[in-house]
Amino acid sequence: MTRFRASTIQRNAARRDSRKLAPMRGRDLIELLLLSLLWGSAYLFMRAAVPAFGPAPLVALRLGLAALMLFPVMLLRGGLPALRAHPLKFAVLGVPLTALPFLLLAFASLHITAGLVAVLNATAPLFAALIAHYLLRERLGAWRGAGLVIGFAGVAVLMWGSASFKSGIGVVAVLAVLVCSVLWAIGANYTRRHLAGTDSVVITVGSLLAASLFLAPFAWAFWPSETPSARAWAEMAFLGVLSSGLGFLIYFRLLRRIGPVRSMSVTFLNPVVAMVAGTWYLGETVTLQTLFGGAVVLAGTALSLGLVGRSPTPIVAAKPVGATPD
Repeated sequence: MTRFRASTIQRNAARRDSRKLAPMRGRDLIELLLLSLLWGSAYLFMRAAVPAFGPAPLVALRLGLAALMLFPVMLLRGGLPALRAHPLKFAVLGVPLTALPFLLLAFASLHITAGLVAVLNATAPLFAALIAHYLLRERLGAWRGAGLVIGFAGVAVLMWGSASFKSGIGVVAVLAVLVCSVLWAIGANYTRRHLAGTDSVVITVGSLLAASLFLAPFAWAFWPSETPSARAWAEMAFLGVLSSGLGFLIYFRLLRRIGPVRSMSVTFLNPVVAMVAGTWYLGETVTLQTLFGGAVVLAGTALSLGLVGRSPTPIVAAKPVGATPD
């Protein structure tokens, strides 16, 4: 729980990851598992809190809290000049490529299970690879091309017969998550092309500030008539402070210590956490269709990222700016 959007994997980064980084230590593995818990459970708490707040208020509060938490970190890193230098770019990244995807995720969470949302959201790297191929003229290769075919076949399996849908508009909800993934893929490539060299914390704070400011009037207009319960407020606080705020701090630490390719493994842990937590916390049912389709999607994603097969230089969005992971 993305978001968040954050950083992109470039070819030289992949080479550095494979040649210069030390083996993962126990602390790195613990932080990676903690990050998967924070981002994977974000789908769960979004599914639980969105009925009480509504999509716009929940997303505005969540992104605003995360921006407030990360802003002092950005100041300590000397990022304020960079934030001021690119207001238009952060507006583009923050409104259509951060605020809108989170709204789509919140809407989808009203109608389908947290586990299915997490699996479908894991398709963002597939769309990022397609965009990089057709717009940035980057060669896919046979293995990564096969990964795209397999990944989207998994999406077809998930959609066949309306798997795990919670309401009659489940197909619309699934399409909303896929559109979210497309927008995050565009955001990753936009960041890579127009904000290359900018600190990841600055990019995240800039996009979160732009998104939360844009959503503020909508949150006011659609504020729920009935005051959300204390439990709903706690779930919202988890999303903003722990999932988005603390989650990105851990993610940035992992990027520096173990590199983008290894950090990317959180993409495959998030759906597992979301399914298990959704069953435990919300009593959601995980069907065999969801498990099989999810496994196919993740297998295709692994191939498209170049994590398996023969591609030596994987390139894709590790996490969308401001996202939970996702």
